[in-house]
Amino acid sequence: MYFSRLCLAFLHMAFTALCLIPLVIARPLHRNNMYLAARTVARGSRRIFGVRYVIENPQYLTPQGPTVFIGNHQDTLDMFFATRIVQPGVVALGKKELLYIPFIGLAFYLAGNILVNRQDKERAKIALQRAAEKMQRRNMSVLIFPEGTRNWGKPLPFKLGAFNLAITGQYPVVPVIFALRPQTLNLRQWRWFCGEVHIKVLPPISTTGLTAEDAKALALSCQQIVEQETLRFSALHNLQN
Repeated sequence: MYFSRLCLAFLHMAFTALCLIPLVIARPLHRNNMYLAARTVARGSRRIFGVRYVIENPQYLTPQGPTVFIGNHQDTLDMFFATRIVQPGVVALGKKELLYIPFIGLAFYLAGNILVNRQDKERAKIALQRAAEKMQRRNMSVLIFPEGTRNWGKPLPFKLGAFNLAITGQYPVVPVIFALRPQTLNLRQWRWFCGEVHIKVLPPISTTGLTAEDAKALALSCQQIVEQETLRFSALHNLQN
């Protein structure tokens, strides 16, 4: 049943992307394109998977200036449920390979999201520098999963890109905790209601005065915060409780 839901969710996302392509072509790379797409996907995902979103501290999702949001990566469902936290002026950072997904890749790019070639470190560095400038110029924020790939329940070390970006622009880092879904959802059976997607937004972490040499320490500190809070937050909302 889980895979049936997943296939339906992908079809919904592709259909949403197809419908939005005329809009994003009319105003390419607009700072609010991603918000419109994300809200549509989030609503559809809520119905398809039979979930309810519960967000703690939502006020941190609407900062006054550019911010780097970081989230704990789990699995494929992140691309559906993480859309719920996207606010006006927020875009996502993704790998360049997303461009090859029919409809979704084109819409993702034209929605103003940032694509990085992870195989070419020099180009990735330049892309992040440009992203920092773009964030300031357009008063935009970026959502990044610093693990870089799905961890399938086993946390991975944080890559430095998100933290170099934050330090370059002197932007705050806001950790977003997604409770571990195996503990809060039951998607294996066909039910109208399968559980809650619990999200907790932590207070911003300042990068004022930090330099590139501090990126590794900042990444490690944020990784520890996210890992510890994920376990605590997930246990609090465990279905078995």
